[in-house]
Amino acid sequence: MENENIYRQEKIEEYRLKMGKIFRYIPWLEEKAGTKLVHNYDGEKRLTHSIQIPVYDSTLLAFVKEMQGTGLMSRNYVYVYSRYGIKSVKDELKLIEQAEFGDMENILGIMAKYVLGGMTKGILWSTAVENGVFLSGLKQMKKLLDFWDRS
Repeated sequence: MENENIYRQEKIEEYRLKMGKIFRYIPWLEEKAGTKLVHNYDGEKRLTHSIQIPVYDSTLLAFVKEMQGTGLMSRNYVYVYSRYGIKSVKDELKLIEQAEFGDMENILGIMAKYVLGGMTKGILWSTAVENGVFLSGLKQMKKLLDFWDRS
């Protein structure tokens, strides 16, 4: 029992250290939930055969960069999806909402899909803000850390 408490306290400290600064994005994510944070650059002269360049919200880019910097975004996030049969955003949000402290890796796995996937398909970053995945993930992690940190 004592070893379990020591391990949990170490994990709490690790998550607080790596995620503590990122929780400051919660109010911003609440404000932006449901809105599209990407638009295409039009330029001065819109040519009919030009490539459209997406322009992302600067706060969104800062958030993604900080998430990548935590070292908690695992490329093995696909195992979370296969293990729990996640097929939709509704499934993602349900798993996040039901997560306990031992399931923090599942929350991070879902968030990793959007953070890492956005490196090749940038629209995923905006989608995760629109559908509330980033917001739900951060709020649930903060709630769990606050609860277990008091225990």
